[in-house]
Amino acid sequence: MIGVIVFNVIMVLLGFAVASPVVPAKLLSNTLGYLHTTIGITTPAPDKVRLVVVIWIASIIIIVDGMLLLLVFLTSISG
Repeated sequence: MIGVIVFNVIMVLLGFAVASPVVPAKLLSNTLGYLHTTIGITTPAPDKVRLVVVIWIASIIIIVDGMLLLLVFLTSISG
């Protein structure tokens, strides 16, 4: 339980750091470029990089929390 809370806090803090000018835009652009190239989708415009990275972080939080919720729900039903 503590691990889930720590994960969420770290991801939210990372999202705030990315949304603010603390993290350089060039680093975000390069990292996002590698991710999008690996997946095979187009990279966003330079002025939209921060928004897209925040969307990726929010998506990761939702996916991980949803999978953990389903795991807990499904294991409680079978027991």
